[in-house]
Amino acid sequence: MSKKLSEYERKRKREQTPEPFGGKRGKAKAPIFVVQRHDARRLHYDFRLERDGVLASWAVPKGVPLEPGQQHLAVHVEDHPLEYGSFEGEIPQGNYGAGTVEIWDRGTYELLEEKRDGGLTVRLHGERLEGTWALVPAHLSGDEKNWLILRKREEGAPPSGRRVYRPMLATLTKELPRGEGWQYEPKWDGYRALAYVRGGDAKLVSRRGNDLTERFALVAKELAKALRTPDAVVDGEVVALDSDGRATFSAMQQGSARLAYEVFDVLEIDGESTVDLPLTERRARLETLLAPNPVVQLSGSFADGEALLEAATEQGLEGVMAKRPSSRYTEGGRGRDWLKIKTHGRQEFVICGYTKGQGRRSGSFGALVLGVQRGGEWEWVGNVGTGFGERAIGELLDKLEPLRRDEPPFPVAPKMPKVKKGDVVWVEPRLVAEVEFAEWTHDGHLRAPSFQGLRDDKPAEDVRRERPVEAKEGKVKLSNLDKV
Repeated sequence: MSKKLSEYERKRKREQTPEPFGGKRGKAKAPIFVVQRHDARRLHYDFRLERDGVLASWAVPKGVPLEPGQQHLAVHVEDHPLEYGSFEGEIPQGNYGAGTVEIWDRGTYELLEEKRDGGLTVRLHGERLEGTWALVPAHLSGDEKNWLILRKREEGAPPSGRRVYRPMLATLTKELPRGEGWQYEPKWDGYRALAYVRGGDAKLVSRRGNDLTERFALVAKELAKALRTPDAVVDGEVVALDSDGRATFSAMQQGSARLAYEVFDVLEIDGESTVDLPLTERRARLETLLAPNPVVQLSGSFADGEALLEAATEQGLEGVMAKRPSSRYTEGGRGRDWLKIKTHGRQEFVICGYTKGQGRRSGSFGALVLGVQRGGEWEWVGNVGTGFGERAIGELLDKLEPLRRDEPPFPVAPKMPKVKKGDVVWVEPRLVAEVEFAEWTHDGHLRAPSFQGLRDDKPAEDVRRERPVEAKEGKVKLSNLDKV
């Protein structure tokens, strides 16, 4: 064992770890580098350069910086044997560095500069990394092990910048599309969120652009662990699971349910946008990108839409998504490449008032008065008086009280069956409620509506009646229910 590797061997027991303890590589034209994802007690990335017969190594908590001028902490650790450059595997618990090691990138490099203090400037030629980086012995916090790794700016390089994406939207249809050329996914009932993971830090953003990171802190924490790269943007739905493990929006409202993030698309990997790739290619990359995780999960994809829709109906799920495998990710667009088919009536409505409560609800409210936008005006669609828990009623009243107004927001006050004019309290149309219902009546009102909860990811002025379009492609024949 080389003297340079004495510290490496001191920390490890040969008989208890699969890590290599020696080995030489044959002559090569250029020295190698490797970056390994190390999911140990704390997830980090190990950056290694071949130097004088060993791999000089740094632990980089946030991963190798990708943006020019960006710098990350790099903790100088013991040299590793050259053979470690091809190591992947599981270091057993109880051993130094216990956890999973995966190769994130590898290739060769050119040494451009070596300074007297040990600082290095290198040009990497890897499968992911291509460009110039500097390793600087910055002695951060007075510790000589605390270096910086810096992405250098290069002349002629295209300008870079962190891109902000808009979620692709789906078109509502009454039935599954006809013919082949579709793949199907569950339609989740939660909060749509784009997840930006950059430098190992995660940020969740709603479809309105609101920051959901603090609200769903557990999901954000797990995202960095769930992705096999420190820089990516994925699309998915934050859902809450009830006691039966079923995703429901009402469980989300209770606040104590177990959360999951169902990921169904990837928009960017390692700084490169994937939105122009076909869905099949994005899906394949997403499957490779996601590591096993109890919170962040890959949303299922199925070939048999009929069987999935039947299963969704039986399990009380919101519906099914139908997607063209060849489709690109159209930001902010609502075209025909993504279709949504619901198992029952369900959409957002705006609370325009409430009726005074009677009996055990005296002192609160009886029902919420619901409306939608139509032609620049508010249109009454019905009242919802079920689906509320005692806690929800109190919280709703607290939110509605400051919004009271004297006149109805509708052009003409609607005539409500069995409700006196003086028993309605009007409010500013700002709060958005999600409501489940049996169907629309012939005169445009809701039949058997049930309140599911408030939503803050859609502005009130954008709420309109969802009208399904014709599914011109028809239905897929049921072949085998077991496929779902």
